[in-house]
Amino acid sequence: MPDEFDFKNYKSMEEYSQTLEGSKYLHSLYLKAVNHPVRREILEIVNQKKKISKKELLTLLVERNIVQDENQLLYNIDYLIKAFCISSIADEINNEIFYEITQSGKVIEYLE
Repeated sequence: MPDEFDFKNYKSMEEYSQTLEGSKYLHSLYLKAVNHPVRREILEIVNQKKKISKKELLTLLVERNIVQDENQLLYNIDYLIKAFCISSIADEINNEIFYEITQSGKVIEYLE
């Protein structure tokens, strides 16, 4: 089975769904994204806020002892973006990054 490097240039779900291997890889990635406790907490917060800045999200997660620093946040955010659970929006005027929940990320509303 192909590994993640075979799919590193894929930018949409449609690209993954063109092959059985791509679909399996995306499904596996998605399950790992939504079942991880840190990423699940991130999804809960982003879903609740609808749109949240990176700075505010980091503050909330540190206060709740979910992550210790920005590197941990970015690792998990990158995973959620790669799994199409959240999207990143750059506000170039204020030089800030915001995150929004995607339709795929809304699965958090149905998980316990």
